Amino acid sequence: MRPDIVSLSDQARVIPRLHLVGTLVVVVVLTLALGSIFSWQHIDAHRASIARLEQVVTAKLEARLDAEMASALDYLEFTRSRTEETLRNAVIEPVEAALQIATAIHAREVGRRPDDDIQRLIVEALRPVRFFDGRGYFFIDDMSGRFILLPTAPQFEGRLMPDNQDDTGRYIMRGLIDAARLPPGQGFFRYRWYRPDDPQRMADKLAYVRHFEPYDWLIGTGDYTYEWEIHLQNEALARLRGFRFGESGYVGLIDAEGRSLLSPSEPELEGKHFSELPAEQGEALRTLYAKAREGGGLVRYLWRNPATGVLAPKLARVETAQPWGWILVVAVFEDELHGALLAERESFERMSGPRGRGLMIALGLALGVALVASWLFSRWSGRLFMRYHDENRAQRAALRAQAERLRESEDKLATILDSVEAYIYIKGADYRYSYANRLVCDLFDCRQADLVGKTDADFFDAATAANLARNDRRVIEHGERVAVEEINTTRSGTAERTFMSVKLPLRREDGSIYALCGISTDITQRKAMEEEIRHLAFYDALTDLPNRRLLVDRLQQLLAQGSRNAQHGALLFIDLDNFKALNDTLGHDQGDVLLVEVACRLRSCVREEDTVARIGGDEFVVMLGGLGVREDEAVAHARAVGEKILDCLGKHYVLQGHVHVSTPSIGIRVFAGKGLQVDELIRQADLAMYEAKAAGRNTLRFFAPELPQRPH
Repeated sequence: MRPDIVSLSDQARVIPRLHLVGTLVVVVVLTLALGSIFSWQHIDAHRASIARLEQVVTAKLEARLDAEMASALDYLEFTRSRTEETLRNAVIEPVEAALQIATAIHAREVGRRPDDDIQRLIVEALRPVRFFDGRGYFFIDDMSGRFILLPTAPQFEGRLMPDNQDDTGRYIMRGLIDAARLPPGQGFFRYRWYRPDDPQRMADKLAYVRHFEPYDWLIGTGDYTYEWEIHLQNEALARLRGFRFGESGYVGLIDAEGRSLLSPSEPELEGKHFSELPAEQGEALRTLYAKAREGGGLVRYLWRNPATGVLAPKLARVETAQPWGWILVVAVFEDELHGALLAERESFERMSGPRGRGLMIALGLALGVALVASWLFSRWSGRLFMRYHDENRAQRAALRAQAERLRESEDKLATILDSVEAYIYIKGADYRYSYANRLVCDLFDCRQADLVGKTDADFFDAATAANLARNDRRVIEHGERVAVEEINTTRSGTAERTFMSVKLPLRREDGSIYALCGISTDITQRKAMEEEIRHLAFYDALTDLPNRRLLVDRLQQLLAQGSRNAQHGALLFIDLDNFKALNDTLGHDQGDVLLVEVACRLRSCVREEDTVARIGGDEFVVMLGGLGVREDEAVAHARAVGEKILDCLGKHYVLQGHVHVSTPSIGIRVFAGKGLQVDELIRQADLAMYEAKAAGRNTLRFFAPELPQRPH
């Protein structure tokens, strides 16, 4: 054998092997490098996600604390601002009662006894009366400045002291006399008087007096403002004790000296200075107290969780509420809202194993494919060097490649169908499912293997299954292409969805139908939005009453009916008196609250078939139909409804804790017959309403042709 032939044969065997080894090395290195890059990117993306989630959670937690702190501060300020108002309301009632007693005694005894005896009867009747936990008593002075009744210092009774002053130089008797000359409900006077617990010191006091004309007396009482401030502070503590947010959030209070006033989680700490508390609680309160002295803000500290008994971190917002000097603490355990971070980390740890195994399997498959490809290339090189071609092997290799492409094509199709935002399914000629994509499986909460062979009756209620069967029959039995909206209700009846479904027949080569393919899109939200838009087109967004458009439509229908049956109808045009003043004083939010309450009261004043509409601002229209064929009966009925509305709307409203009275002015247009115009009827009712306003408001007027016309 020739040496060059031996060398060529050796090279033909060695070169493919070297090529194969080199290719394998390159493929292994690239596969491992790509696997490492993908793994690192996944881990890095998860870390970034955790960091973003932690920032969002922390920001939400701090925002929640800020909101709760603002709410608590607003409540304390509101409570403090009520001190004088509460005291004013409290002192009026006993003075009015005392005035009634004096009036009753005088009316009974006048003419029967001398005035001196009657005066003594009145004085002795009021002398022993006490109220406000024993602090309150009645005093009587005459309008010249003489003490008539002073239970706490009877030695002054009968003495003329118009120039007595408090420790600020204010003339007490003169101020009381001036207050007595004011109208009832306004006779208040502030001064300083000796404290019952410390007779050597004076304190601010508010008195209310009324003038008793038969003897030219003033009768009054009063109380110390600091007593009522203490009462409202106790009321605020009781209210804040029940204040909760989230699972562990609450409000605590510390006084200006560092003494715990309110500790909902551990009430036994209340009343103690932080230096008197156990080490854990004392250190926490010392931290909160110090933060308040620095101007307040966010602070973290450790507190024992009552649910677990373990020390856990808490986040608190600390502010000082003036002028009481209370330190307000709004706190929550950080673990409460950080549960999302823990769940994310646990989910990542649970998925790390399967994802790692999946990555290894993918790398292994990729490496295997690369090995096969390298081996095929090596064989092809070997055949090239050895100058022969094995056609049989090439055909088998081509078949293997074709099968691989077919599998890849099937995988791609399955991936595409699962990625489409539509519900895609195939039903056989027996109306049983033979295929469903991911969305259908999610809808039925089952795997595809469990869904195959099932019918619609296994997933929907009887009515839905029957409707789907009718549509499917048109496709499978008649070969139609069906596009229809389907409203599907689950078998339990708890969920209802609307789908836009397109169903096509699947045919064999001979044209026979062996299945149907359905593509459904969930349009539930779109249908709901369409319904909401339709509702907003005809109803007022604030009060949910019909708007002008729907009122005009119904009025046109009523006019058409009246032209046929000669029945009378009526329009009541209602405008609230002084509504702008309410908006200017209490704000538009409270104005909206009033409008909603007015709408509710109007609905209660009319029949079910009548219409109550809001046509703008504080203007409402009530449409009455079927009032009879006689005009006088229709007028009487309309007047009765109008008077009912006047009475109902004239009752007081409670807005922001204050009693508010709002009255309406009503214009009424009674109508019947043909040729009436909707806009003209509304305008005429409007004219009558302005006539009611001109008559002094809180009344009603009927339209008359002679009413003065208003420009549009």
